[in-house]
Amino acid sequence: MLAGTVLPKELESSTVIRFQDCDPFGHLNNARYIDYFMNAREDHLRDYYGFNIFEVGQKMQQGWVVTKNQLAYLAPAMVQEEVLIRTALIRMTESVLVVEGLMFDKAARRLKAVSWIEFTFVSLQTGRTTQHPEEFMSRFGAVVVGDVFTADGFNGRVDALKAQYRRQPQAMPTT
Repeated sequence: MLAGTVLPKELESSTVIRFQDCDPFGHLNNARYIDYFMNAREDHLRDYYGFNIFEVGQKMQQGWVVTKNQLAYLAPAMVQEEVLIRTALIRMTESVLVVEGLMFDKAARRLKAVSWIEFTFVSLQTGRTTQHPEEFMSRFGAVVVGDVFTADGFNGRVDALKAQYRRQPQAMPTT
């Protein structure tokens, strides 16, 4: 990450839903949504911020472990469908990050899933919670989307997102 650079807060990329990740009906398997959100966030950190979590972890002997997942399934993601995944850091404390993931159809008109993933920063040597270095606090503190997270507010956030995307006109299918 370049010092003095204004970093985007909402990061996005597209991916295709793979056959091996789907159930017999062609729907993305419920457990695989987490993998798609986690892979997207890893790619976003690397592509947008030049931040490789694995290199940093090995160098510092510290890293993040998932301590909580919340996921709402709103519309199925189908085999071979191209989806857009947006991620954003919505909460940061001295030792915890919460990342929101939104999965949309290709045109970002239909919201398919919402996730909140909580990460706790730990020492790789002791396995115990540790504090983020000051450099992380200042750099990533600048990209926190501050008006999203509230304790136990996941359901309210999902309801607000459903209402927001329900109001948008749906694109007509092309034949």
